[in-house]
Amino acid sequence: MGSGLLDKVFGFLKKDHDSVLSKEAQQVLEKIPSLDFNELIKDVKSAKLLAEINKDPNKIDNFIQLAEYYKNHKKIDNAINIYLSIAQQELERQNFVQSSNYIQMAMKLEPDNGPLNMFSADIDIRTGKFAEAADKYRAAANYFIKKDDRLTAIYLLRRIMDMNKASMRDLLNLASIMIHEEMFEEAQKILDSVREKHRDGTVANLRDRESCLLMLYSMRKDDQDILAELIETRIELHQYENALVLLKKLVAKDPNNVNFLKRQAFVYKQMNDLDNAVKIFKMIANIYAKQNNLIYRNIFYYKVLKYSPNDIEALSVLGKDAELRRNLDDKIENTDSRIRFVDFPHEKDN
Repeated sequence: MGSGLLDKVFGFLKKDHDSVLSKEAQQVLEKIPSLDFNELIKDVKSAKLLAEINKDPNKIDNFIQLAEYYKNHKKIDNAINIYLSIAQQELERQNFVQSSNYIQMAMKLEPDNGPLNMFSADIDIRTGKFAEAADKYRAAANYFIKKDDRLTAIYLLRRIMDMNKASMRDLLNLASIMIHEEMFEEAQKILDSVREKHRDGTVANLRDRESCLLMLYSMRKDDQDILAELIETRIELHQYENALVLLKKLVAKDPNNVNFLKRQAFVYKQMNDLDNAVKIFKMIANIYAKQNNLIYRNIFYYKVLKYSPNDIEALSVLGKDAELRRNLDDKIENTDSRIRFVDFPHEKDN
């Protein structure tokens, strides 16, 4: 490169951007977020591109070259911002195809970028590509959740819901974020709808049902119906210890409820904790005895003897009538293990 040209370049670099750029060029460049004029002018190559932009601020190719320059120098955010800027210009001219092309060029640099996915989704909606738009809003929502920008994520998930494209996970994510932002009334409406879909079999997924009930329970801890449904869900998921924690809460509120105690005994049996199961059987037998229901008292004492043949309390009540034990043996299992608080349609654990 000749010294004359270098002198011109270095002379250009020594100038501030007010003297280098025309007012029109500055107005165009100022629309590009995070653009640092001083940083741009310091680099010889970028200065040359800037000079071209100065000559013709409406020539898009110069902006594309500047974006590519940034990409090649690992300044991805700057490149993305330039693509966003020229895409916006094309959108304002109602040139949806070209605007989308520039966004796609930017998305190759960062496919999960939230603003890019939002912009691309908006274009998809204008061109009738609603399914694609929902996917991009979903990707953008995940991006903003990671950035701890929950309000933007709520806005995007609501867009998906308003488009009738929300999946069950979208609704659960939306409700979860709303609870975090203390938007309890709106979250509850969404969760009540999800809960009803699980109850009537419209949807069937145990993990989603558990998530829904957990969030509802966090807001309505006195609602025993929700607690009962959550317990049954955890039993179906074989989360016996977690189910037991909740069962103990029910029993503490109503210690003489034999249905609660029977379900607790069932969980202990599933955990192979027969000692505690036997203790619960004796509690149930005593409750029936106080109600003067001797038939069920005897059934539960014989249940005790089935798992603890030498239990003194059960033997003292029933004696050692082995024949009577055999006759009652077939009835025993029907007294607790098949009792459920609520029946759901068949669901899968995903």
